[in-house]
Amino acid sequence: MHFILNNENISTALPPGIVLLDFIRNHQRLTGTKIGCREGDCGACTVLVGDIPDDRLLYRSMTSCLMPLGNAAGKHIVTVEGLNRSQLTPYQQAIVDQGGSQCGFCTPGFVVSLAGFCLGGEQPSCKNAIASMDGNICRCTGYKSIERAATELAQTLSARDSQNPVGWLVANGFLPDYFTTIAERLALLQDDIHHEAALPAQTHQSIGGGTDLYVQKPEEIAALEVNLLFDLPKLQGIREENGCCYIGGATTVEDLRRSAVMNAHFPHMMQYMKLVSSTPIRNMATVAGNLVNASPIGDLTVFLLALDSRMVLNDQGRQRTLPLKEFYKSYKELEKSPREILESVFFDLPAQEAYFNFEKVCKR
Repeated sequence: MHFILNNENISTALPPGIVLLDFIRNHQRLTGTKIGCREGDCGACTVLVGDIPDDRLLYRSMTSCLMPLGNAAGKHIVTVEGLNRSQLTPYQQAIVDQGGSQCGFCTPGFVVSLAGFCLGGEQPSCKNAIASMDGNICRCTGYKSIERAATELAQTLSARDSQNPVGWLVANGFLPDYFTTIAERLALLQDDIHHEAALPAQTHQSIGGGTDLYVQKPEEIAALEVNLLFDLPKLQGIREENGCCYIGGATTVEDLRRSAVMNAHFPHMMQYMKLVSSTPIRNMATVAGNLVNASPIGDLTVFLLALDSRMVLNDQGRQRTLPLKEFYKSYKELEKSPREILESVFFDLPAQEAYFNFEKVCKR
């Protein structure tokens, strides 16, 4: 397995099912990434994950306590140490100036999330800067000082070059110089990664984003041989075809939130999906994982049941279609064989006069 960790090329034969957090801390001795809840709630272990989908460099924040090491293959993993320069970056300085750190345990996660905001394509507003930290918890500051730091950062970013964000951020002291070569280095790594056209045989534990499996049974999963589904092209994407919307099983919640197809037919999609957990979890959690988890309070289950969705199950090329409402036989009991993968979900797009609404009492 090959990937880039900060500015270092990594090759490891460690089990792909161990979590990235343990590799970072125990094997690389990068202890700025903290162990907190180990459930994806506190954000102390937040890292940035860089990839080049559609030939453009994209960074997303993720919680390393729930991310399989194997999902790092071919990517750029950035910890707080990988953001450091000889002087404080503007987002680090803003936290210092506004008194945004007290005990300091949560601070690396906030710094990484703010760096992700700088690298992202969101409008540099105070609201968006604060939203980028929705997966980070601080028990000391009361958040107002952190919000002031985010506001200061948003103002500084107003001159950001949207055509060359990484180059502009490096030139203006937001990122270390090595970021300018990451796209080329990742492209070389991609040449060594071969995604199979067919889905793998389900002889081992299947993992998508890992956001629930690693909460339920982390030690057990880490010891198993795993099938990693998160990056399989056959399971990705959202498309409209013949009046239907097709969603790949490895599509993430954040993919849904930003999808042009979904937003065209569900005008409040951005707000709907913001009700689902936090930004780092939405960047990892997959549609298939949410459905197969079979939780009675599964967010996407309710959403897709209301649309009378159908699902495509795949057993090594043998496909069958099943209505989602027939998938759940009882509590945690599914109409699915252990060998089958949930390949995709599809539904008839609502008519123009239809009204669709999604609500939630509270976040996770």
